[in-house]
Amino acid sequence: MHARYAGKWFSTLSFSQRTTTYATSGRETRGIWNEYLAVPGRLRIDYLPLSEQSGVLYAGNRIHSFLNGKPAASEDGWNPLLILIADVYAQSVDTSAWQLDSLGFDVSLVRQDTVGGKAMWVVGVATADTTERQFWVDADSLLVRRVIQRQRSATRQSVTDIRLERYTDVGGYPVAFEILFHRDGRLYFKEEYFDVKANIPLAPAIFDPAQWVASQVRPEPAPQDRLGSSPPTRLMPVSFVTRPEAR
Repeated sequence: MHARYAGKWFSTLSFSQRTTTYATSGRETRGIWNEYLAVPGRLRIDYLPLSEQSGVLYAGNRIHSFLNGKPAASEDGWNPLLILIADVYAQSVDTSAWQLDSLGFDVSLVRQDTVGGKAMWVVGVATADTTERQFWVDADSLLVRRVIQRQRSATRQSVTDIRLERYTDVGGYPVAFEILFHRDGRLYFKEEYFDVKANIPLAPAIFDPAQWVASQVRPEPAPQDRLGSSPPTRLMPVSFVTRPEAR
């Protein structure tokens, strides 16, 4: 993956996304997020409306949550999707392997599989077990198509299965325009990207938690894309692991 795209990957990506949360009752909650990504390891998510000044910031190995312009939480951790759809193609192989290992992915285990007749490399498991942490890589394009994570809480264990769809060329770079999140076999969240731009200048202050409010980028989507407030911080679907399970 790194060898194929080293020196040929975007350094920044900005986009908006329509989000849909699917409740077990059948209710759908829609929203809009603005996102700014810088390789490696930085991702800012602003929930609309921007006037609420709420969102999440991934910077290095810290995750910061903000609610109404004020810090709500801060903890160690990485966003595995940020690593697998951006950082892995640009940063050193050793760094990516270390980060993925800390998140519980066993990168020493690789097997072959297929999806829709397309060959895939499956990293993280030696057998066809879709309950353990793993990611699926298209054998031709070497783009990540699926990420599976297992989470354990005090009362239960769940499996999150993330599918990356509709890869589209943006300024010469492939970007997944649709991401589907399943939990224990049920679709519970969908992201649909629009207004995607690659390699635009992003001020370092955007990724500084101390400047969360001051550095907010103000432009909002067109009126037809304003679907109301997005889900609150606690519904952020991108899973992360700060304390990997012992193997």
